[in-house]
Amino acid sequence: MRIKGFLLIPAVVVFVLVHDLIQRTLLPLVLWLFPSKRESIHSVWGRWVADGFVRIMRVTGIGDFPVQSVIPSDPGVLVLMNHQSLMDVPLAVGILREGYPVMVTRARYAKWIPLVSGIITRLDFPTVNPRKGQKTDLTKLFRTARTTTRPVLIFPEGTRSRDGELRRFRDGALKVFLSKRQWKVYLVVADGVWKYSKLVDVLFLKERINWKMKVLGPFDSPEDTVDMSGWIQEMEDQMREGLASLREGS
Repeated sequence: MRIKGFLLIPAVVVFVLVHDLIQRTLLPLVLWLFPSKRESIHSVWGRWVADGFVRIMRVTGIGDFPVQSVIPSDPGVLVLMNHQSLMDVPLAVGILREGYPVMVTRARYAKWIPLVSGIITRLDFPTVNPRKGQKTDLTKLFRTARTTTRPVLIFPEGTRSRDGELRRFRDGALKVFLSKRQWKVYLVVADGVWKYSKLVDVLFLKERINWKMKVLGPFDSPEDTVDMSGWIQEMEDQMREGLASLREGS
């Protein structure tokens, strides 16, 4: 299995560098030729990249990653997912029936990371700064919450779990989205990749990754902001129970 881990890393590096070059050169040309299709082109591009990462993981044989595309890609859809690994992002995209979601991501990922930073910028993702002394662009966060016509994906734990257990929610960004409109909320619990939270961790792969997922919902977001904290706690409890039942079914 370690050989497969060693194969994965160069495959990902080549994929990232080639697609980063395409994103910097050919993609702007396509957008210039078809300016009225800008949003759909960006959506197709983001989906293609996400699917590409999943294909690499499957072809190199590190795992099967059975993704169920069950969540509608409608306006007003909010997806909350637990966070165990960098693999979560492309897998989360595959859970949607089509298109590419708006993701709330850390501001530091929007700079200097080949391919990834470009996608964050081009698809106009809102970013947050969880570190002390650094401000979050609340204006963009508010605007996205009010106006986006794409589904939204949030990892409410705020960072990857080191032991696979669900961490306490950091609900700042989530409260912003809940306060601006009504949502159909889907909970996605996934398990099996927490030992490989970073790409380099696959070098120590000892067995095929047994990735599993479960979708809960939809749930209607609270109409009254007074009930927001209690509702968020209920969603956290639902996800924690869902993760436990997912493991019991293994």
